[in-house]
Amino acid sequence: MLLKNLLKGVKVLDIKGSLDIDILCLSQKAEQVKKGSLFFCFNGVNFDGHNFVNKAEKKGAAALVVEHFVDSALPQILVKKTRNIMPKVCNNFFEGVVKKLKFIGVTGTNGKTTTTSIIYNILNASGKKAGLIGTNGVKYKNKFISQNLTTPDTVDLFYLLNKMQKSGVEYVVMEVSAHAIALNKVKGIKFEIGIFSNLTQDHLDYFKTMNNYARTKLKFLTKNYCKQVVLNVDDSYGCIFKKLVKTKLITYALNNPATCFAIDVQNFANHTTFVANVLDEVMFVTINLSCIFNVYNTLSAIIACKVLGIESKYILNAIKTMPEVEGRMNCYALHNNATAIIDFAHTPDGLEKVLQNLSSIKTNGSIITVFGCGGNRDRLKRSKMGEIASKYSNKIIVTNDNPRNESPKQIADDIVLGLKTNNYEIILDRKQAIIKAINFAKCGDIILIAGKGAEPYQEIGGVKYKYNDKDVILNYIKK
Repeated sequence: MLLKNLLKGVKVLDIKGSLDIDILCLSQKAEQVKKGSLFFCFNGVNFDGHNFVNKAEKKGAAALVVEHFVDSALPQILVKKTRNIMPKVCNNFFEGVVKKLKFIGVTGTNGKTTTTSIIYNILNASGKKAGLIGTNGVKYKNKFISQNLTTPDTVDLFYLLNKMQKSGVEYVVMEVSAHAIALNKVKGIKFEIGIFSNLTQDHLDYFKTMNNYARTKLKFLTKNYCKQVVLNVDDSYGCIFKKLVKTKLITYALNNPATCFAIDVQNFANHTTFVANVLDEVMFVTINLSCIFNVYNTLSAIIACKVLGIESKYILNAIKTMPEVEGRMNCYALHNNATAIIDFAHTPDGLEKVLQNLSSIKTNGSIITVFGCGGNRDRLKRSKMGEIASKYSNKIIVTNDNPRNESPKQIADDIVLGLKTNNYEIILDRKQAIIKAINFAKCGDIILIAGKGAEPYQEIGGVKYKYNDKDVILNYIKK
């Protein structure tokens, strides 16, 4: 496509060079540049793309989008902020792909992966052609693509959307992270429905304050992004957002007055039942998921699918028969008649809710918690998670999560500051920590392995190593 056609509807400050050149592909990472690429330069969190122009030239870049002119003979398009115009250029390149798809977005601190997975399963079970984009990867048409980010970077996202649309996908169910909203990754996409699950402490290394974090989430819940909003008003921020959201609004709750609600919740070790009132229709729901927070996740998914016109029989059957969500309350029976549970809980609120649930359903035995915290992230939550773990656990093993470039020992020490018990030990090797917990466990004990969920890697010293909690458990069981 000619460069001048890519810039239709884009606010350009200045131009150097000709716009009558053919652009064959797009890139925002220098290492991904190919011959004929339009290379987007912007000052990112860790790197400034303008510093990689020479590398992009050598790899065959045809033109640059810049925030300040650089020393290059390539055509340059000067814009105020590259991230703001990237979605428009991408949509132009892929011939208006966002208009050819229907989007459902889920935002919130916790629950995004489970909620999007439920919606994705319901849509496909009802005969719709749906795709899924989120923390656990990308799924569509029997394809799976792993990824590192909850919401892909803009160029990667649009390449995915184009592939989905070309393969016949009609609905795209997406996790919309706070970072994605702040960095305008989903700018220009109009969601049929935007779901808000909850807001609790996380990512304060980036957003600095809870107010900043909340304002970012609220930005997504506007008519600029969403035609309708489904809002959890049992969440304190949801109650605040209810007064501020100006687009069409549907509320849901278990405890507070809401448009849709659930009652008679019965929580068991491997399933939950409840009665839901969804847009004045009473539904008797069984889900093969435990924990009260999964009632919220399921209720919001049901609401979204009813709004999309899916019949209740498809909704209820899909929920009852859907496979487990990888890394979310996955249970494994051990030879000593103890149970190991893997869950992604990596925030104070997430860890507390999982442990509360385990405390309520265990009939005998102890709770052994194995967890750590991520490095180069919100340091303030570490001691809070330590305090929560000691409140509900009989034994705690503090271990590595993804220490990244931070000292594993320092992270563990930060966690220990919040512990209110002496019944703990530090084993930084995560595999050895899990094995120690299994060997320590007795009949009836529950081992919670929290923080990483389905992640297939562990990042230590800035290097990603192949690693998975599930593999550790299954290999132990085999032996």
